[in-house]
Amino acid sequence: MKYIQYLLASLLLLFVPIYGLLIAVGTAIVLDTFTGVFKSIKLYGWRSVKSRKLSNIVSKMMLYEICILLLFVMDKFVLNEFVKHAFGFEFMFTKICAILLMFIELVSVKENVEEAFKIDIWKMVKSVLNRAKDIRADIKAIK
Repeated sequence: MKYIQYLLASLLLLFVPIYGLLIAVGTAIVLDTFTGVFKSIKLYGWRSVKSRKLSNIVSKMMLYEICILLLFVMDKFVLNEFVKHAFGFEFMFTKICAILLMFIELVSVKENVEEAFKIDIWKMVKSVLNRAKDIRADIKAIK
């Protein structure tokens, strides 16, 4: 029994350097889930929320997290020395994978929010930036 505990503790300690990445990806998935459920309820009512669709979250979470874990093992034992020597930081491919997965989820969050509220976020950002430029020009004109 002690050997199993030692093995589990060793595995846990192996993945300590990337626990932040795992939490970040998991948080992005949960945020996407909440916005998806919100959009579904807002557009189609409570009857549109199905446990069958929500059960896909578990498989998505496991798939994403296992992908990061396996890439981390490859990064740590095969690629890390080359990447560290060339670029100066560790676990580059693991971090790139985590960033891509979070980007996918955040794009989905953006789409859910846009559909739920019938807005275009990019138009709003552009208008805010244009307004900030106008204010800046007005301030310069006053000086």
